[in-house]
Amino acid sequence: MKKSNELSLKEAIQHFLKAHELDEKLLEKEIYARWEELAGKSVNDKTKQIKLNDGVLTVYLLSSTLRKELSMRKTALITHLNHRLKGEPVKDVVFR
Repeated sequence: MKKSNELSLKEAIQHFLKAHELDEKLLEKEIYARWEELAGKSVNDKTKQIKLNDGVLTVYLLSSTLRKELSMRKTALITHLNHRLKGEPVKDVVFR
């Protein structure tokens, strides 16, 4: 039986990451590592950089055409990302 002040290892790690403001950085690294899987190979090939700040994912692209195309599909992309990342960590996406 778990006492009221006991945490699972997962909960303890999550509290530690949040307390040290590392949770979003870790998520940014996960998105970067899985970007091809999350966004597709063609998008990955034209992506320069990815940053996550306060739930806003900024994607730096090499193609203005792709930037416009993704802007039109932004809501669907956010839904897809959050579904694949198990939760709703991405609140908005900005393409640059």
